[in-house]
Parts: sequence; structure tokens; C-alpha cells
Amino acid sequence: MDEELQRTRSALQEKDEKLKSFKDRVAGDVALSIKTGKTVSLNNPVNKSRLKEMYDTLRCDWPKIKNNLKSNHINPDSVKELIQTKFREAKTEMKDRKMLINKVFVSNGGAATQKAEQYQRLTIQNLQLTLYNEKNDAGSKKPFLGNKAENAQDVMPYLGTECYWLGCLMALNSPPLQPDWENHPQSMDKWDFLPQHITAASENE
Repeated sequence: MDEELQRTRSALQEKDEKLKSFKDRVAGDVALSIKTGKTVSLNNPVNKSRLKEMYDTLRCDWPKIKNNLKSNHINPDSVKELIQTKFREAKTEMKDRKMLINKVFVSNGGAATQKAEQYQRLTIQNLQLTLYNEKNDAGSKKPFLGNKAENAQDVMPYLGTECYWLGCLMALNSPPLQPDWENHPQSMDKWDFLPQHITAASENE
């Protein structure tokens, strides 16, 4: 009996520590948002508004990235393929992960169904938050994108990683999001292929 009570106490203590760690991280995000003006929700720090801000940040970096790649004589078609492929791969992998999560929380109906759906949503949201925090905890690996031409071997992997990471976070949103490829206007500029907006993506695509 004493051993069982001790195990219960240990489990509760572990949960309290995890909850405190989560609250500390959210508090850190909120403090950062006050300084930078970025939108952070206590209920979901990686909500649609935050995802849009992160995508806008990528678009703000795009002119420097583009100039760097152009100065290194990189073919724009290969860069376009990299960006679209990484977003597509992220969407596919997160769709597979969500299907696995759905299988775990299959319910036979009744009152348990609502609980199962709640746990399912929370699990997906926690996966999204974990991916978000893992990159932030690792620190920024953004190459210097100044006026001089940095090595494209550094810039291309950075661009691919950013697109894949952001694509994962977008795919785990409810509803899933993606760059608005279909409504991006055609341009004479071969480097103008990063859509201005993000849009809802179909779960079945």
C-alpha cells in the first residue's frame, strides 16, 4: 500500500514539474511577445495568428535569401522546387502522424467519444508545441544574409529547414494551413514564387 502511494505521489510530482516547465515556456513566449509585438495566445501559443507572423518573417527574409542565391548563380527553378517540396513533405508527414494519433483515441461511442476527441486535439496541439519549442530551444541557425554572398551550401539547407519546420506547424493547425500557391499571381520575375498569403488546406489533399 505504501509503495503504491509513493508511486502515485511520484507520478503527481512529475506531472507538476512538467506543468511548471510548460508554464515557464509560455511565460517566456509572452514576455518575448511584449518586446517584439508578436501575438502569443496562452491557450495555444502556435495559433493561426502566430503562424501567419512566422510566415511573414520568412517572406521578410526572402529578399536577402533570394539575392544571396542569385549571386551564387543558383537556378530559381531548383529553389522553387525545394520550397514547395519541403512544405509538401511536412504536410504529408504531419497528416500521417495525425492519423496515428486518431487511431490511438478511437472510441466506441457514447460519453467516451467526447473525451477521446478532446485528448486527440490536445495531443496534436502538444505535438505542434513540441516542434515549435524544439527549434527555439536549439537556437537560431540562420546564416548571415548581408550584402556579401554567403555560401549557398549554407543558405539552401537553412531555407529547406525553415520551410519544412513551418510547414509542419501549419499542417498541425486546425484547420491545416499552407502557402496559397493557387492564388499567387504569375510574374515575369522567375524568383517571385513565394505566395504572399497562407490559406486553409484540405485534410484530404
